[in-house]
Amino acid sequence: MDSSFAQHAERPRAPAAAKALLSQCKAMACSKLSAIVAEALEKVENDLFTMAAECASPAEQQILLEAMAQLREHRAEIQKTFDRCFAELYEQRVNGTPASSTSQELSLENLQLVDENEMEESLTISELARKTKNRIDPDQLLGIQVRFGHLLARENLDDEGNPLAPEAVFKALKQACARIPGSFAVKRSLLTAVQPYIASGMDTVYADVNRNLISHHVVPRIKHRVQRAADKPVGGAPAGGGLSQMLANQPLHTSQVMPLSQLAPAGGMPLNPAMAMTAPLDLSALLAAVMNGPGAARQHAAMMFADPAAYKLDKVMETPASPELLASLSSLQANMSMTGNFAPGNLLAGLDQQVKSRSHPLDQLTIELVTMVFDYILNDSDVPDTVKAEIARLQIVAVKAALLDRTFFARRQHPMRRLLDRIAEAGQDPDIDTGADSEFIHGLRAIANQAINAFDDDLAIFETALEQLEQLVNQVTQAQRSKVETATLKLAREELTQMAEAEARAALHRYVSRRTPAFVRDFLYTWWTQVLAHARVAENEAQWQEALEIAEALTWSVSPLRSTDVQRLAALLPQLMRGLMYGMNVVAMPPEAREAFFNRLMETHTAAVHAAKAARTPEPEPADDAEGEWAGQPETPATPEAAALLDGDDLLLHTVRSLERGALVDFYDDGEDAPPKRCKLSWISPKQTVLLFTSSAHGARKYTAEELVAWLRDGKARLVEDMQALIDRAVGAIVAESEAS
Repeated sequence: MDSSFAQHAERPRAPAAAKALLSQCKAMACSKLSAIVAEALEKVENDLFTMAAECASPAEQQILLEAMAQLREHRAEIQKTFDRCFAELYEQRVNGTPASSTSQELSLENLQLVDENEMEESLTISELARKTKNRIDPDQLLGIQVRFGHLLARENLDDEGNPLAPEAVFKALKQACARIPGSFAVKRSLLTAVQPYIASGMDTVYADVNRNLISHHVVPRIKHRVQRAADKPVGGAPAGGGLSQMLANQPLHTSQVMPLSQLAPAGGMPLNPAMAMTAPLDLSALLAAVMNGPGAARQHAAMMFADPAAYKLDKVMETPASPELLASLSSLQANMSMTGNFAPGNLLAGLDQQVKSRSHPLDQLTIELVTMVFDYILNDSDVPDTVKAEIARLQIVAVKAALLDRTFFARRQHPMRRLLDRIAEAGQDPDIDTGADSEFIHGLRAIANQAINAFDDDLAIFETALEQLEQLVNQVTQAQRSKVETATLKLAREELTQMAEAEARAALHRYVSRRTPAFVRDFLYTWWTQVLAHARVAENEAQWQEALEIAEALTWSVSPLRSTDVQRLAALLPQLMRGLMYGMNVVAMPPEAREAFFNRLMETHTAAVHAAKAARTPEPEPADDAEGEWAGQPETPATPEAAALLDGDDLLLHTVRSLERGALVDFYDDGEDAPPKRCKLSWISPKQTVLLFTSSAHGARKYTAEELVAWLRDGKARLVEDMQALIDRAVGAIVAESEAS
């Protein structure tokens, strides 16, 4: 018996939400595992000593003592490297990218190619992971496997792909120990000594991560079931009776004849009751029965058209279309008015119904299914009406293209399908104006007209149309891209300056004390941070160091002086004044502010010199109101962004930081009852502190990550789930209706 699980009515999670949850789980797991490893490394030194004392073998004893010595010397390095390596392994497994390794797969064919040491290391890691896995609660193990499999869209997630598998933890530990001097025997002793601590802590990590995922409704219930042989579909094909099961059993052709009793549906696709159950029936008659049956039958046929290989319909799909039907479609195509407005339901009304009825049932089904796809498209609220109108004009050529190449439903690279997908994708781009008189709509209409005029039986016409569409998109978005580039250059510089100023404040903090006069502190934090930031932005390390030296000299010069310091101050002042003047010029400090500062500085120096000569401590600079509470920290208020974060915003922050360029967000500036303003994430600053959203209709707006979190939390913004390609959505909806029925 095969053991498997059934998830509790769980829809696949949107990629952005899944990515945010995976990021949140990573932060949680990394933090907890780091603490577990730190505790283990602290305690295991005594364990190694005890093991060495009790060891009877001198050689083993020496290995244990060396492991203890190496741990004592390299503990901090091991901890730091583990933290980094585990985070990297987690990301590799989430992204499905294999870790770089020179190891070979262990098999009889290449066993001789594997280095013996490498094999020993691999076996050691596997054994330690196995022991650890055996100590974890089975329900927690299954929970991690199922929930991570759900988030990663991997139905059967194994240990090699599981980001939180014990094997990943020990691989990271092995990498952390790689640079420790000594043989692998020494490192193995250390890993073996650490294993019990990892095993005892992993259960808590799994439980916490599972609780977190359940709280976010990720597979809250896991029901176990045993799959019996009777549950398995024949030949690995889709389960079920009737047409699906019959088609799954053998390759079929339209001329194939079989007993009708084989086609009797399990739950009832109705066939003509007048036909004897034992009478022979060819597939053409069956397809005719499907065509003349209820809508659910045609929806069921959509499943087979979308995946003909699974139903052994490959040969059927090669059946050529009726020449008479193609000629009737070509006549409709030729008579179309290039500029007229066509109601979606009337496009095929002119098709000769006698010709259609005489056509092969496979042709009739193809026409029916293409019509169903277009009905879905024309009711898709995500596609602007002006774009739908141009897509609707392509319905006849789309039917003809699907008849000539029936892989339209199954193959995303079908030329007509690629064109329709790209039209819809461009129409949904907030940066493209889709107004009735816009450049894009006029250009799209010209492309559609050309395709309608030129298409006969060569699908390469649609490849040409797709190239023209890409040129049009590039042309209409060029102005928007130029605006974005100009804005992002400014924003990137502002971000760089802000970060440089933060670094400058931290550097100046080393020179400022409680006894530093308030006017000097104000000068340093208001103006000299800008001087330092200017040097950092310009990547001028020499200027940065000179500015720091001037700050140090300035704070020393206003500190209490001894009589022996007077001569040093006199020698220092010319250089100090030149440096201060240079910095003031760099940041364009106003003349009146300079004069006020230098006057205060002269008064302070004069008082200090007189006090030093009189051998007494000068009176301190009058303190401002906050001086008594000042603890030597830069006087910078908490940022509004930081203050905006509340408890429970952790997942939203991970969600925002997981966004990528091109993500769509609906903003509800005028309340939820008003239409949202859809914008596209066009730029993320290099340090990820600023996100720029743009829209041809609604302009540009920028947010910090924390600000966007607040908008999402308050319902003023909503992420738009990643949308599938247009035809994928349409075919998927039709198939879903079939499965539901």
